[in-house]
Amino acid sequence: MNPAPRHASSVRLAPLALLLGAALLAGHGAQAAPPRLPPAAQTSAAEQVTLTRGRTLVGDFYAVKLDGLWGAFSPGVRAQWGTLTAFRAFRRGGLAQYGPERQVVQERTFTRGREVFYVRSAAFENAPELVWAVVLGFTGPQVTTFGIALEEDRSDAPVARRP
Repeated sequence: MNPAPRHASSVRLAPLALLLGAALLAGHGAQAAPPRLPPAAQTSAAEQVTLTRGRTLVGDFYAVKLDGLWGAFSPGVRAQWGTLTAFRAFRRGGLAQYGPERQVVQERTFTRGREVFYVRSAAFENAPELVWAVVLGFTGPQVTTFGIALEEDRSDAPVARRP
């Protein structure tokens, strides 16, 4: 997956970190839950559309079919990556390092102001102990937020050892 590229210390990094924190903490217990979404009756029409569109765009992202996602990016999101060539290189690097998606841990949608978000958390073949969250924020049909963050490390290794 590769977190954000080094050159994208980005315009939206702080807001994205806050949104990711809220999204990842909402309804997320100590153990990974199977993919779940609220019943359709409890989600807005915009969130239902976002779920479908988010799944499609993330699927294309994982398959390195990036033209549609790039075309949906707002100018601000494109600026984080520079060029489609740089974005494609980032994705190919993530695929080489982490491999294909192995397990969807959770999907969720939520709304903050005018932006509707799709978050897909997944583990990947070459690092199944790590859960990465891909976040797409939509304002209308345009992707106005795009980010990837490490959501959870499920390895058994201790964080720190006492001497």
